[in-house]
Amino acid sequence: MSDDVTFGALAVPSRRQLLQALRAAAEPVDAPTLATATGLHPNTVRFHLDLLIKAGFVRESSARQGRRGRPRTVYEPVTAGPQDTGYALLAAVLVDHMDTTGGGSEVARNAGRAWARRLRPHAGDRPGDARATANTVAALFTELGFQPTVAEDGGDTRITLHACPFWSLAEDHPGIVCAVHLGLLQGLVEQGGPAAIEARLTPFVRPRQCQADLIAAGA
Repeated sequence: MSDDVTFGALAVPSRRQLLQALRAAAEPVDAPTLATATGLHPNTVRFHLDLLIKAGFVRESSARQGRRGRPRTVYEPVTAGPQDTGYALLAAVLVDHMDTTGGGSEVARNAGRAWARRLRPHAGDRPGDARATANTVAALFTELGFQPTVAEDGGDTRITLHACPFWSLAEDHPGIVCAVHLGLLQGLVEQGGPAAIEARLTPFVRPRQCQADLIAAGA
């Protein structure tokens, strides 16, 4: 199979959506079920499935519901997706170990602070500038894939994180993953200079959505 076919199969968002739905399913599913899950027309689903099968991402098989009747054609993913790469596996092993050996939250927060020092090795050019610090935090969280939006209220800033690139780990080990993110947030604020800002992180204010608050001193 040529690289053009493989890469082209995932070039269309609706095909990536289909593949994601297949990976999220607990068992092989048929085209009508996928159409319901994705909101796509059944004919569109079948067209995209054919291309995903040719590219090697999806496997087709038959499933009998009983002794009579024509068997259903069902589909399942061939690959588990990028979350099963070596780096993801290593992260899962380390997070699980920290979560089961005790005392991991404080270690995780310190790891987040160390991460902040790598992302921003030098203190801010405008020490004490709360707005500049908030902008830097939002910019770095954007680069990391958190899809933040920023709202200001007086001297305080609320940063809503609409996506977490580590969601699957955070869902199973929030005490570790969210502690890393809190340490990252606090470290970035501390690197911004000596401004008296308290950094808070509230996980899961809504499904798959977290909230970071930068609170000015005395608020």
